[in-house]
Amino acid sequence: MKQNLLILMLLAAAGGRAASQTSEMAAGRTHYGEGEFRKAAAHFQLALKANPDDSEACYWTGMSYQRLADIATPFGGSYTSKARDHFERAMRLAPGRREYRGTLFELLLESADSSRTALQRAEVILQTVAESDPDYIDMRRRFDNERKTKSSVHARIDRLFLAGPRTFYRVVGLPRSVLGSGSGVASSSGK
Repeated sequence: MKQNLLILMLLAAAGGRAASQTSEMAAGRTHYGEGEFRKAAAHFQLALKANPDDSEACYWTGMSYQRLADIATPFGGSYTSKARDHFERAMRLAPGRREYRGTLFELLLESADSSRTALQRAEVILQTVAESDPDYIDMRRRFDNERKTKSSVHARIDRLFLAGPRTFYRVVGLPRSVLGSGSGVASSSGK
């Protein structure tokens, strides 16, 4: 009798978790459809909490963060990073899903300007795609175009001109104690 009661309690708990995950996914999709991407991401995260191995919840969490990054451009770097992490996790959980692979590949190509490793990661994905795959030709073309663009003379000059302001902002962001302690920088007291 006690054993049957224990089994029933375990089944009820598992059923409750599955129902919770289903309702969180539904709420997330509703918010996503309404353009409320922050709320959508929160619901998809709750669905992931209920089932950490749900590739669909990972994918839609990534989609929500990607939309938040689009809205926050050019300041959406943290959202882009979160989106990439969730897309990569979705791909690991369901490696056969073409839309997961394609979405991550596109995100990496789009972020190749701001990430040194994005193009390399996209190339790794491309290497896993068989030449007989219907997506291969388009993926290869897009990758080659992006690599050519990044290595063009104009891209190199742009990176050179942006290096100065980037370095300046990194230095400005350092604490004053770092700048004044033994670095050879004159202090403001006029010594």
